[in-house]
Amino acid sequence: MYNDILSELLPVEKPLLADRIEKMNVSLQKGFVDLKWNSQNIDPFINTAMDVVTRVNELVIKMKDNVKKIQNLMQAWEEPLFERKMRPSFPDDLSQTHDSLIMPRLEDIRNQGKEIHKALKDTFDHIKPDKKSAIWADYVAYVNTLVIEGITKSIVSSMSFLSDQINIPYNKHHNYPPIFDIRVDLQDREVIFDPTIKSNKK
Repeated sequence: MYNDILSELLPVEKPLLADRIEKMNVSLQKGFVDLKWNSQNIDPFINTAMDVVTRVNELVIKMKDNVKKIQNLMQAWEEPLFERKMRPSFPDDLSQTHDSLIMPRLEDIRNQGKEIHKALKDTFDHIKPDKKSAIWADYVAYVNTLVIEGITKSIVSSMSFLSDQINIPYNKHHNYPPIFDIRVDLQDREVIFDPTIKSNKK
């Protein structure tokens, strides 16, 4: 358990438990230097040491569980913001379907953002660091980095999915129908698209 605590803590996590780790080392020092397993009164030492180490281990587990909770919340954001129908759609219908996915996702992110704040506060309440300290600010910055990574993954997921949907070999391989149909007519020597394809030129 002692080795697990020291090996699992990240550099940004260890300073938050530095005083407890020092107390743990002090409580174990007697066992390293003075006592042997057949020494008298070894049981009180073992009980005290186990109590100290267990308390630190519980805090490590709490920190790790809250980080895992934050990461699990953000996994839901990776669901692509695009819905592929197995029949061609009108461009306007496709746009409306896409728009209908955005607001629920934003609401989910807002709600899950509150849960992320709760998880961070839970860690703070258990460790009780100085809220204005550099070590707590560093830990908050670490959690913010995880959130940024989660948002980045969600964007990449949607963009990758959309890239696949407009990839001709990918569509042929999966036997997908066109996303939408556009008719091309020739009227008075002018090419007419239906629905109209608007130019991006300004």
